[in-house]
Amino acid sequence: MFRLITAVVILIAAWFYVSDSPPKKHKKIPLSKPTPVEQFMKKVAYIESGNNHRITNEFGMMGKYQFSPSTVRTLGFRVSNKNFLADTKLQDTVMLAYMKANHRELKPLIKKYDGKIVKGIKVTRAGILAGAHFAGSGGVVVYFNTSGNGITDARGTTVKKYMSYFSNFTLPEIL
Repeated sequence: MFRLITAVVILIAAWFYVSDSPPKKHKKIPLSKPTPVEQFMKKVAYIESGNNHRITNEFGMMGKYQFSPSTVRTLGFRVSNKNFLADTKLQDTVMLAYMKANHRELKPLIKKYDGKIVKGIKVTRAGILAGAHFAGSGGVVVYFNTSGNGITDARGTTVKKYMSYFSNFTLPEIL
């Protein structure tokens, strides 16, 4: 019985000691800085969907990057719309694949126009890839080879406007 009472007294004393002592300060673990590609993807996702990976718009574009199901299939991903919308990592993977494909196709335009002012906007690799996300690589080619602002969507957004969102954004050469 004496041992039980002693144990209870020790527990109570320890509880008072712990509860009255100031909280310990812990070092915060620093978060790594997002890469330029991650920052680019986050900005595109925000512009396209408010970064909502489960959304499908009235035109059938889906996910945080608003891909058409045919683009997802063309890039080699065989997945149902439901599974695509449920998997944010898959959406990021598709976005990276699309960026790489557009980069390969548009590399001559990037080399020709990167850093130059065209139709009133500063052209960057990021701007060209953003324009390609919006209108496809062919839409970007049309933009550079014709007068005007390029393809316009149902909401009035143009290739020029989309490219201008990324006019001060830098992406690395290798994607």
